[in-house]
Amino acid sequence: MQEWLSNYKTYNQTDVAPTIARLLNMNYDADGVPIKEIIDKFCEDEIETIVFLIIDSLGFNIFETYLNNFKYISRIFEDDRDAKKDKNMIFKLKAVARYTTPCIATLLNGKNIDKHMLFSTDDVYKSSIKSILEVATDEGYDTGIVMETRGALSFKDRITYIIPVDDRPNIISFDKETVSGVLNLIPKTDFLIAHLRTIDVIKDYDYATRVMDSFIKTICEEFGKTGKKGLFFLCGDHPVHEDLSEDSVALIVFILDK
Repeated sequence: MQEWLSNYKTYNQTDVAPTIARLLNMNYDADGVPIKEIIDKFCEDEIETIVFLIIDSLGFNIFETYLNNFKYISRIFEDDRDAKKDKNMIFKLKAVARYTTPCIATLLNGKNIDKHMLFSTDDVYKSSIKSILEVATDEGYDTGIVMETRGALSFKDRITYIIPVDDRPNIISFDKETVSGVLNLIPKTDFLIAHLRTIDVIKDYDYATRVMDSFIKTICEEFGKTGKKGLFFLCGDHPVHEDLSEDSVALIVFILDK
């Protein structure tokens, strides 16, 4: 195991939204608390963009087991360690559920399931709870989301930009379109969220993690060309469905500087 992976701290999925709120200097009511290490390291930085990639089924054990397939992420962490910058972090987050909608809801609103009661996309359309993305929009930030069409359209007239991606049997094609949407919004947004699904759908995790690393690499390399300073959150929504022994997901946080 890489040294930087073994030094993780453990938090909860409810802690992500209040962490982002603090970084954006916003008040936000959540069940979780800001993650101290992230706040201490980045709160004083002049971050121009926050990119939050929700990676479906990125359980902590999947990230750990297939770490060698995440070559781009590993390189970022190794370069950071060699330069003694200490700007990148890995966390283990306790997942609030074992499937997508309630977990993404918690990641975006910082509330436990018994508070948000969002179990399906239909529930999201009926909810009056404002996500961190919507509050950021209200505070004047340019925001965007790229995800499956019905989920994306639940944010209609609530945030700055929406890029819906139609579901399809070919999940790699779906994620490629999602990546294109992210690249489209990076120059326009201060805070951007996208949902990538390849690992969840393709059960060959060796192959799927290699594909996911390539998507992450494409997004980050294109972001680097913008000259902006960005803080990236890569976070699983739930562990893989087949492994009931894992109850946590990976949260990888790193900065891409000018």
